[in-house]
Amino acid sequence: MGGYSTGKRDRSIPLERMGIALVVLALCLAGIAIIFGAGIVSAGDQLAVIAPADNEIDAEPGEEFEVDVLMRSRGGHGGTGVAEFTLVAQYHPDYLEITSVEGANWLEQGTETDVVEEHLLAHEAGTVILEQRRDPVDGGATGDARVATLTVRVAEDAPPSEASIDFGDSSVILENDLPLAILDQAVTVSIDDGEEPVDSFDHPDPEDRETLEAAVTAADESGGEDGEDDEGVAEPIPGFRAADALIAVGFVGVIGFGLLAVGRWRRT
Repeated sequence: MGGYSTGKRDRSIPLERMGIALVVLALCLAGIAIIFGAGIVSAGDQLAVIAPADNEIDAEPGEEFEVDVLMRSRGGHGGTGVAEFTLVAQYHPDYLEITSVEGANWLEQGTETDVVEEHLLAHEAGTVILEQRRDPVDGGATGDARVATLTVRVAEDAPPSEASIDFGDSSVILENDLPLAILDQAVTVSIDDGEEPVDSFDHPDPEDRETLEAAVTAADESGGEDGEDDEGVAEPIPGFRAADALIAVGFVGVIGFGLLAVGRWRRT
């Protein structure tokens, strides 16, 4: 009898220990998930998200369309708002042309102030730049809204292909002169149902204004002073789903409790 009892205990104790270990692991993972999730949210507060309202567009050669560009930012630490931004849109000039850029009222959010705007269209360089700044800054701006509308024309002789408009070189500056990290999304333009990506294009540095201005073929054709006052509606920005992590943690916890229960049942 003694040997039988000892054998039974040997089988049950490892199960109990395994169950306890999994429960402890689940609790640790839950804590990490909560901390990590909070960290992601906190980090998300310190960036600017720049994305088109529609990131996939189908167009034919010679067709003209508009792209609404949205920005989302909660500013920096302590509620520091955005003082200025530079929207840089880059594309391949053999396939697309941004014929005009119209600034919106993103920086008008917050305390009422004046907004100064400048823009540059350098088609030969495949680059369009829109700059806006608050004057005076007076706390800066935060929120979700449209920052610009681009008017884009597809080249008449563009073959079936897939071109893009990228915003990765854009910048956003806070009231304290610190830059925000940028999370951007490009516009993909399918020309004549094409799926083959166009060749890369060597864009000049957006900071090299001398080179860009030399590439301007029709400076300030769009005027740049007839912007609208309506606000764009930003689409939800995907973020870290803490719920997914907690589901996995719960699964581990259930297994742990199950093994713990089986171990105790075997010992009875």
